[in-house]
Amino acid sequence: MSHLIISSCTSSGFANRLKFCLYGAGYSRHAISVGTGISDQMLTDYANGTTQPILPDIEKIARFIHVNPAWLAFRIGENKLPSETELMTPYLNDAGLSAEQLEEKYCQAGKSEHPLFNKTTWAFSIGEDDTVLEYWAWVAFRIGRALGKRSPH
Repeated sequence: MSHLIISSCTSSGFANRLKFCLYGAGYSRHAISVGTGISDQMLTDYANGTTQPILPDIEKIARFIHVNPAWLAFRIGENKLPSETELMTPYLNDAGLSAEQLEEKYCQAGKSEHPLFNKTTWAFSIGEDDTVLEYWAWVAFRIGRALGKRSPH
């Protein structure tokens, strides 16, 4: 499988943003290496701007250090992604609903998915072995988790 190299992401720009994340948030290259599976040497090359990052590595790094992948790669948008709790504020009324009630609510509104937790993310979670729940049960779980409620599972 070939990897897409992000040549439009300037080496120095990406390297500077990566170093900002490393030093600003107190992450070491070794900690990111362990957390992402990207070798220390590759991270050093990325941070020095001698190697262009590949898309899967940008995603892994961004996920590990909790930054927006578009910001890390291209400086698009905010660097910090909002927390699930911040995103949940408009959907607080969904917190007490069961999977069936959520499905009914959003299907009646002419939608086939929750506005915050889409089916693409759910499918990705299945692919990553993060869940085995059906879509609406997964949505109910994610809403509960975002609001700090314990899962019944």
